[in-house]
Amino acid sequence: MSDPAIIGALVGLAVGLADFFVLGYLAEAVARRRPSERLGAGAALNIARISQLVLFPVLGWFVGPVVASNLGG
Repeated sequence: MSDPAIIGALVGLAVGLADFFVLGYLAEAVARRRPSERLGAGAALNIARISQLVLFPVLGWFVGPVVASNLGG
C-alpha cells in the first residue's frame, strides 16, 4: 500500500471528512442564528461540504505522485 496515488487519496479523504464535519457544524450554526437564511447560506455550505468530500480524494490521487516524485520517492 505504498502507492503514492492511494496515499494521496487517503490524505485527501481525511481532509475532506474533517472539512465535511466542520462545514456541517457551521451550517447548523447559521441555521440556528438566522433561520430565514437557511435556504441561502445553509444550502451553499451543504453543496460545498459534499463537493469537497468528493473532490479532495480525487485531487489527492493526482497530487500524491507529484509530491512523492519531488521528495525522491
